Amino acid sequence: MSAPCALFILGHAGTGKSVLTTRFIRQQLQQQHTWCVLDKDTVGEYWTGPFLEACGQDPNDRDSPFFKEKIRDLQYKSTLLIGQEQLQLGLNVVFPGPWSRELASGALFSANALGLPENTRLCHVWLDLPHPVRKARIIQRADPRDQWKLEHWDDYIDSLKKPAAVEQGKIPVLDASTSPETLLKALQDALAMTATLASHP
Repeated sequence: MSAPCALFILGHAGTGKSVLTTRFIRQQLQQQHTWCVLDKDTVGEYWTGPFLEACGQDPNDRDSPFFKEKIRDLQYKSTLLIGQEQLQLGLNVVFPGPWSRELASGALFSANALGLPENTRLCHVWLDLPHPVRKARIIQRADPRDQWKLEHWDDYIDSLKKPAAVEQGKIPVLDASTSPETLLKALQDALAMTATLASHP
């Protein structure tokens, strides 16, 4: 039995992580490959808003300094804990999200540092898209959780940096402006590459 795969579909807000994840999963199901999807937004949906309200904050906030200090890590750690169990059962897992702190610390490249089973095969891709296109997508999806981003857009954009691991070429960069078919093929190629590397350590 091959090692289960943890696929991290990375990128800033509005780059299409969720859309690509959905297309990928549908394709995998057609090929009779089973994956579990763990989106940290979904994992934390029912408790994040009430937590913020209890602290006197906007329940839709997902970007303010308060959120990042008090709640952000709880969402990500909860997601990894659920993922750990799925991977132990031998299921492949997709983790769409920015994972910025884990990228910056290097933890995203270590199953042990993430608390995942040692035999987990890690794969990462980074979706890239120009800021104006991202903003248009964020406005179009009309998610209340994006309100802080849009109200503080210049500050939000200024705070974003392409992770060093991406700049250094450790993670494949996928052009999110390409066709869905091209993007899905690029993701498949990245997965195939990690599988090849895993079989020839």
